[in-house]
Amino acid sequence: MKRYVLPIILLVFNMACSVPDKETEIAKLNEFMDNWHQSAAVADEDVFFGSLDENAVYLGTDPGERWLKHEFMDWGLKYFERDTAWAFTPYHRIWEFSDDMQYAWFDELLETHMGICRGSGVVKKYKEGWKIKHYNLALTLPNDLMNEYRQIVGVKTR
Repeated sequence: MKRYVLPIILLVFNMACSVPDKETEIAKLNEFMDNWHQSAAVADEDVFFGSLDENAVYLGTDPGERWLKHEFMDWGLKYFERDTAWAFTPYHRIWEFSDDMQYAWFDELLETHMGICRGSGVVKKYKEGWKIKHYNLALTLPNDLMNEYRQIVGVKTR
């Protein structure tokens, strides 16, 4: 029995070390997403578009804005010719993870030129780091302004 104790201890220790620590991953992911937003603020298209997975989807605020990565690049590169493409400042973000810690999803609140927006997305972990698979940028609207909004956009009331 004694000859099995050390191998079992080593196996348990190895398994414990191989499981990513959630708090460490959250810190890495926050840095990754903060850098992504900052890259738009300083018009660094390599970091911004390089953070998107090859088959990433970006949803903008307009109902027609659903872009695959290459379409988003075609649309967005002109903004990166300026000093600032756009500046969104995140101030609140919540993360959740798949059981194997290889996927994470989040929602965040952003200060933007459009007012407070909500971003949400899915990221995947690769050997070289995290990549954005899906990002959704949405305007936020206080509930007490809903009727006024409906009138502005021409939604008929029932």
